[in-house]
Amino acid sequence: MKINLDIDGKYDDTEVIIRAPYLNNDIERMVAMMRMIDMQIAVRKEGETILLETDKILYVEAVDRKTFVYTSSETYESELKLYELEQELVQRDFLRISKQSIVNLRKIKSLKADINRKIRITLANGEQIVVSRMYSDDLRRKLGLR
Repeated sequence: MKINLDIDGKYDDTEVIIRAPYLNNDIERMVAMMRMIDMQIAVRKEGETILLETDKILYVEAVDRKTFVYTSSETYESELKLYELEQELVQRDFLRISKQSIVNLRKIKSLKADINRKIRITLANGEQIVVSRMYSDDLRRKLGLR
């Protein structure tokens, strides 16, 4: 295996290119380790697979047996089930807020008490979503609120 580094100020971003005659377990492990650095998930939009950085995700929602991933400007679809995404994202400050939604805690702008012990969250982009009663105590605890 050869490793080439090309460090130059002319580049705007870091790019990793792997050239190999075939895909094997070592390459798959390298890709998985690199994804853990930036923590990306694979999502789809218009037939294209995109590696989306988790810090761009506002929330994830399951609707009609499909899982949608929302950023401030785009909506993507994930092949994974909501619980599978939850397992991946829980270490990245995401929290289940209802049976059908997971929210990025870093994207919460404000909270407001709603009827029946629910909480209305306003996200960084101004969008509002509701935390169900069942998960409202978990959210308060995670944010250090009472």
